[in-house]
Amino acid sequence: MSFNENFKKEILSTDFASNSEIFAFLAGVFRQIGSIHICKQNVNLVVECDFYDLILKVAERIKVLYNVEIEIKISQDKSLNKTIYTLNLPANITKDIAQSTKIIKYNGDIAVSFTNSINEYKAEEEIKSYMLGVAVSSANISVPVKQNENSDIYDGSYSLEIRFNSENIADEVMEYFAGYDILFKKFERMENFMLQIRESEMISDFMAYCGCSDAVLEINNIMVARSVRNKTNRERNCVIANIDKAVVAGQKQYQAIKLIDSKIGLENLSEKLRVIAKIRLDNPDFSLDQIAEEVGGGISKSGINHRFRKIMEIANAIQK
Repeated sequence: MSFNENFKKEILSTDFASNSEIFAFLAGVFRQIGSIHICKQNVNLVVECDFYDLILKVAERIKVLYNVEIEIKISQDKSLNKTIYTLNLPANITKDIAQSTKIIKYNGDIAVSFTNSINEYKAEEEIKSYMLGVAVSSANISVPVKQNENSDIYDGSYSLEIRFNSENIADEVMEYFAGYDILFKKFERMENFMLQIRESEMISDFMAYCGCSDAVLEINNIMVARSVRNKTNRERNCVIANIDKAVVAGQKQYQAIKLIDSKIGLENLSEKLRVIAKIRLDNPDFSLDQIAEEVGGGISKSGINHRFRKIMEIANAIQK
């Protein structure tokens, strides 16, 4: 089961405190994945998607509210290779649902269109319930996944996208979440309006807003695991880079000492320089710490480095 599906199932387990919150939740779902069919005075509300658990939950909520059984129709979308689940709400309850959810505009008794704003909802609990309906029906969250079951390497990136068919509602949702420092970016894709976040911390905050503690824990565990691995890789790369740098420096020191020996002889160096020169000739791969240990007397790594700089200066002067 995907991370996104687990996240949505956690939303569906939400216990709403009142019918007004349930209607607000249904409004978010209907506005995102519903369509209205108007024939004379009759209005039908149709809801369909490929997430069975959501369609089942909507049917269960409506049964509790109206004591009506609604058949879930199943079809195959061959172009997308998906199973589609459809609810066709009967006309005798559609008007009441429309009024209770505030999702359909009426001109007298005639349904005109979907409402194009979330400002119908004033209470914070209702707004949040509406947002949960939006998230469970239209959000898609991707997180890095392990290469295999036994691996500690995660491939992929973080992404949260919510699709809207109304630009005004997309703008209102984006403005609403900005108040929680959850900052979406908006763009168009195939005649839809998309809100997107790629920052893992903000995605975690969004899921926390939705009350999905299990999803938050899972994404935080992924963030920690990747952070630890990235830190380990940086430290290892730093060590490798330092080793490479030390090897190159050691080779230059070795060549400089050989030059001095051939031109003026090591005996003409001061005793301090002669000691480390001989150690380097005998141990081309030694680090500065190892040479300091060979020299003894409590000399530091920086002290050894200072003496090698003197040797390099002498070699450079000879070459000139």
